[in-house]
Amino acid sequence: MAKQQMVVKDNSMIGASYSLGVAEQRLIFLAIIEAREQDTLIKAGGLLRISALSYAKQFNVEKHTAYEAMKRGVDGLYEAEFNYSYADKETGKLFNARSRFVQKIAYADELGCVELIFAEDVVPLITRLEERYTEYELKQVSGLQSEYAIRLYELLIQWRSVGKVPAMTLQEFRSKVGVLDGHYQDLSDLKKRVLKLALKQINEHTDIIADYTQHKTGKSVTGLSFHFKEKPISTH
Repeated sequence: MAKQQMVVKDNSMIGASYSLGVAEQRLIFLAIIEAREQDTLIKAGGLLRISALSYAKQFNVEKHTAYEAMKRGVDGLYEAEFNYSYADKETGKLFNARSRFVQKIAYADELGCVELIFAEDVVPLITRLEERYTEYELKQVSGLQSEYAIRLYELLIQWRSVGKVPAMTLQEFRSKVGVLDGHYQDLSDLKKRVLKLALKQINEHTDIIADYTQHKTGKSVTGLSFHFKEKPISTH
């Protein structure tokens, strides 16, 4: 029986605000799995190697297609940053932090691989996990082609035990799934290109069926909430 490949993230990382393309998110998934499979949990400064072969196998693409996607993801991942919150240990007051995902990232054409070192702030969010974390099998997001679908799936399954996500404003939704400022400002565009597209892919390719409810202030839609249920487990 094949070993399950689990993606595990601290909830503060899942709730963080950032925008990453599909290739960049997939590189992070594979790096997290590589980090967790090492005998000793990765320390800051640990070098992680991701091969085009493992990318191709996991995401069902040709090896050369995988490597081209990985190379495209290198620049995006190096430039990317995320905003997240953490509590001060003495007072419990929240710090609002900004960090980058990687300290270093490199590719080797002749080896068909990418190497990266996670930024120091990222390491505890993927390895030294306590009670506030979310995990899922990598295969659940392998078929998702929209970066918004990947982020929304993570957001939903953080609430797997209750099957619904608390209402959020439209701006919170945009931030949590990584819609850049200025993009899809019109609600009909946001619903068509982000919300409905993401839900269609989630419902087709993952282990849950999800839908949403609009919340209005007066006649204007100002917020969303989500509810979902797990698909029946196939016996085949």
